[in-house]
Amino acid sequence: MDVDHTNDSKINPIQDLKSNPVQHIAFVKVHKAASTTVQNIFLRYGYENDLVFALPRAGSTISVQQTVRSDMILPPPPNRPYDIICSHVRYNREAFSKIMPNDTKYIGVVREPFRHFQSNLQYYRQRSVLKIPGNRPVLEYLLHNDKYMTFGGNIPTTYNRMAFDFGFPDALFWSKNFTNIHQHLLKLDKEMDLVIITEYFDESIVLMRRLLNWDLKYVLYGKLNSKRKKDPRLEIGPEEETLYKNWAHIDYELYNFFLNKLKNKLNQQPSDFFEELDYFRRTRTKYDNYCISSMHGGPAEISFEGSKWNKPFVVRKEHCSHVYIREMPFFNQLRARRKLQIERMNA
Repeated sequence: MDVDHTNDSKINPIQDLKSNPVQHIAFVKVHKAASTTVQNIFLRYGYENDLVFALPRAGSTISVQQTVRSDMILPPPPNRPYDIICSHVRYNREAFSKIMPNDTKYIGVVREPFRHFQSNLQYYRQRSVLKIPGNRPVLEYLLHNDKYMTFGGNIPTTYNRMAFDFGFPDALFWSKNFTNIHQHLLKLDKEMDLVIITEYFDESIVLMRRLLNWDLKYVLYGKLNSKRKKDPRLEIGPEEETLYKNWAHIDYELYNFFLNKLKNKLNQQPSDFFEELDYFRRTRTKYDNYCISSMHGGPAEISFEGSKWNKPFVVRKEHCSHVYIREMPFFNQLRARRKLQIERMNA
């Protein structure tokens, strides 16, 4: 599939850390695609800079089925707009635009579809699969999709889930109209400022830093939700992958489109991008090692030198507590802060 490169200029390689960083961000969160790690970057940035999140009224998810509405989220403090939305909710540009400022940057994430399927199976342990007897329930499941797959209305639960989260029209899930799929991809390409590719995660994060014009310290991360005991009955291989490709045709089109776009973007980067990438990886390793050690004692703080991409900064133990925090406790903290802000403004 051909990729439209008209939006490649959105990411400016020339950085000026004195200019205003982007603070209005909409993140399309796709489960099991390193999205919790990306979300944590946005949560920490917003928390440290006192930004206003579009917070779900309860839990950490706005909706797994629908797009956002104002009644699904807590109202912002008086006379302040929403700055960041990064909870899981189905993407729809018109709906997002009703709550987010016009200058919002839109960022998404996708993962190689079969790996995404494998991760979903292991993490969520779908009952529709596990209830199938035998040693290869996934193969049986994919061979006889009409017998075993439950949709929950029009919602695909195990395939094309990334496309669903990105708001592809429902009718496309029940056909293979590749012309209409491609038209929606072109629409998404115009609306998205960056789509992170999980398999090129660090490259994507450096591109994101440049897009947002943030100090590099804000995009350092620790991996979240990456470990879980595997169920041997859910181990799958080439035969299952061949069958899965037939069911997940939209996810493959979505992934390949933005993968090709990212690869072309990387090929066009100046040499200082790859210098930054190397610096980012070394700095992130130092940062990650410190935060892990801080949970088991270790020094009270660690200093980082300045570079072309960051000012000198210090990381302390209290900062690290937010690096590995789970979504729910972080969102509870943010809701408590919102309540306190509004109480103070009304006092």
